[in-house]
Amino acid sequence: MVRTLEERFLGKATAAVLTLVAVLVVPGCVSVTSFNPETGNAGTAVTINGSGFKPDPAGNTVKFGGEPVPTTDVLSATATELQVLVPTAAKTGLISVSNSKGTGQSKKNFVVPSTSKWTFMIYLDADNNLESAGIDDFLEMASVGSTAQMKIVVQMDRVPGFTSSHGNWTGTRRFLVQPGDNPGMAPVQDLGEQNMGDPAVLQDFVEWGVTNYPSEHYALVIWNHGGGWRDIMDARTAARARGDSAVPVARAVAWDDTDNDSLYMKEVQTALEGAKDRSNTLIKLDVLGFDACLMQMAEVAYAVRKVANYVVASEELEPGDGWPYDTILQSLDLNPGMTPSDLAGVIVSKYGAAYSSGITQSAVEIGKLGDLVTKVDGFTSAATSEWAMLKAQRLASRDYPYSLGVDLRDFADRVHGAAVSPTIKAAALELRDAVDDFVIHEAHSADMAGSYGAAIYFPGTQAQFNADPDHSAYDESNTFMPVDFVTYTTWDNWLQDYYSNVP
Repeated sequence: MVRTLEERFLGKATAAVLTLVAVLVVPGCVSVTSFNPETGNAGTAVTINGSGFKPDPAGNTVKFGGEPVPTTDVLSATATELQVLVPTAAKTGLISVSNSKGTGQSKKNFVVPSTSKWTFMIYLDADNNLESAGIDDFLEMASVGSTAQMKIVVQMDRVPGFTSSHGNWTGTRRFLVQPGDNPGMAPVQDLGEQNMGDPAVLQDFVEWGVTNYPSEHYALVIWNHGGGWRDIMDARTAARARGDSAVPVARAVAWDDTDNDSLYMKEVQTALEGAKDRSNTLIKLDVLGFDACLMQMAEVAYAVRKVANYVVASEELEPGDGWPYDTILQSLDLNPGMTPSDLAGVIVSKYGAAYSSGITQSAVEIGKLGDLVTKVDGFTSAATSEWAMLKAQRLASRDYPYSLGVDLRDFADRVHGAAVSPTIKAAALELRDAVDDFVIHEAHSADMAGSYGAAIYFPGTQAQFNADPDHSAYDESNTFMPVDFVTYTTWDNWLQDYYSNVP
């Protein structure tokens, strides 16, 4: 790239600092700087520190996660300190103080302990030719059902023309899935037809699930066709490989046939960032899963780096039956105290055990993504010669034709073994080791050898790159649904160097 990352951000960062200073020096603003204790049930006395408070207790409106504190429960007030009781209906969320001077908000959540350990949310977009598979997966979830410590929350969209079972309803419904339920039973909410390819619909579901079913941990699964980092690709062959009729599959996820729409990864990113930063609760998903094809790519992980701790997905196509929700949720039911890393590992292992061929599944740790990106940039800086060797190793590496992706570790390992240049060899080794740290759980069938859990966009030749209808999006100059990984790393630039140096 022409500029370093530091140079790219310098102007924005300087402007942000100046803006922050300007905000801080405005007189009369209400601010919340700290509170103590940071967790507690209804009735807990909490001291809130800040500025701009009204000395009259009745002059301040205090809210916990959007739930107001009764005036009688504001015990004392000065200009810099309030003592209040946590309201009865409080849920985990931000503390806000409002008065005639304005509104101030805490920078982190006040945590109201929950008896539930996990809220497992599934954005089940069956408004397409996967409707029957969606119903089967719903029934798998209901074979376990919600418990006091595990809430299974589903937003399901159906479509006319594929299956008439379970009421043959169309539109979008929300369920708290209980043992023995089926999709024809009365939902928690009937929303009518919703466009599941609209990021606002995804954001609203996440916010609704977290607000109404608070837990210590949150998992979100986006269920549907998928295709990786960006936009539509002509993958009718991929659909047939899944046993589906010929339909467009996308470098996106959540295809809604009724509304003829889907979610670009940029839209998934903005929806989940919007949910995370909403006014009353800061949400960061413990586990984000894609029960969809081709989504375990470095580009996808980078897009959700601000909103998830672990990502579970497949480098390769997924079978039409997708994840085995019965065995996954049985394990979570038996051990609701499992950590997010543990749950990610359970999903990978149960998926791997469910199929005998043609599958991959892995879990990556977003906390290790920064180092991986550094090593990607280090490799692109070093690998500026031995182009014939690089092409040979690319073509020998495990690839995923429908995403035009390659397993990043397999490629790096092959380059490390074949390079003559000590600089290239060392950079490839560092990249390989960074992938090993990034991927925390991995499973693949015997026929998918060379799959280590993280793919990256890498058409093997210039002709393949040019033939990709989305190739223009893999460029910094693209402004329509731009891909962050392209914007902030040097991989896209290196690809162009690669193609200019190999036939």
